[in-house]
Amino acid sequence: MSKAMLHKMILLGVALSPIAAHGESPEGMTRVGPALETVKAFQDDFRLVGIGVSAKGRVFATAPAGRARSVYSMVEVNPRTGELKPYPDAAWNKFDEQGNGSSQWISVQALWVDRRDHLWALDSSLSKVDQERLPPKLVEFDLSTNKVIRQYDFSGVVSAKDSLNDVRVDVVHNFAYLTNAANKGSLVVLDLKTGKARQVLVGDRSTFADPKQHLMIGKDAALRTDGSVVAIHADGIALSPDSQWLYYRPLTDHNYWRVPTAALRDDRLSDSELARKVEYLGSSVLSGGLIMDRRGTLYAGDLEHGSVVAITRTPSHTLATKVFVRDPGKLSWADGFAISQGYLYIADSHLWEVAFKNNLPRSGPFTIFRTKLPEPNIRKRRR
Repeated sequence: MSKAMLHKMILLGVALSPIAAHGESPEGMTRVGPALETVKAFQDDFRLVGIGVSAKGRVFATAPAGRARSVYSMVEVNPRTGELKPYPDAAWNKFDEQGNGSSQWISVQALWVDRRDHLWALDSSLSKVDQERLPPKLVEFDLSTNKVIRQYDFSGVVSAKDSLNDVRVDVVHNFAYLTNAANKGSLVVLDLKTGKARQVLVGDRSTFADPKQHLMIGKDAALRTDGSVVAIHADGIALSPDSQWLYYRPLTDHNYWRVPTAALRDDRLSDSELARKVEYLGSSVLSGGLIMDRRGTLYAGDLEHGSVVAITRTPSHTLATKVFVRDPGKLSWADGFAISQGYLYIADSHLWEVAFKNNLPRSGPFTIFRTKLPEPNIRKRRR
């Protein structure tokens, strides 16, 4: 298959076989881009999903407890020795359904490190627990002390049918934006000053996965354990460098969207008025995690081809997608992302093999990779 044909099929949203993510390398699926460096590999005692990396290179990781509880829910990884430490301590990582949900991890889904180098941990809770007592929460840590700065919960805002999936923190406007991947799909807007949260764009075409498209595993749609076709709604999320735009998308279709953060923060807008502010960007790869660098390039995990792509907008306002890094047989499901010190960090969660009923053998360990980002363009000074 030619590169031109592959690029065209990606832009059209055509699903190819993901066998490149499972140790095989068909024609056209050669290694592309900078090398993937292994930061830490985990076995079944830590089922990696989320990562966060500080400005100083401290690495944090999460293992949500949706299917199986790992030995820890959240850890700090020493990138030199591979040593793991439960974060912020062991007590937070000992879940007791009858315990105090404000000082224990229930199911930590995602991490984010903001521009002030504060670490944010999104605990999505679990549908099977009493969420009146153990609601989802967002916890802010001071990395200089490893102490909690503030904690936010979403009681009365989301229900046990919802599933908060990812978060971005806007330090310019003092807000946080979250995706809800379950129920009807939505975004959640959190005012960090007041602690007030709102669920918006519920079931909107931008947050609800297109039912005509599916996550494909080879020629088969991905199935839940009950045999139903997997539908995952608002999932990936990215904040523009100037905090003016929020980019997001459902996982199980190929559509990309953005909305002005000013519109999200304006609680005077009706549902229909806010929906009219949403912009459709076009079709590209089916991805879970998203992240945007300071130059405005959007990086996404191409789940159907075991790679990471770089997405930019063309002058004609279409999406230009190119493979940034692909290493057949090594990278499977690029899930969580972080950027620090010129590196893109990637959490490979192997969800193809551990989350669905299609019974694929796990092709490798859950792994945190990193890869070098392109150097910023620096104009030469005129003499």
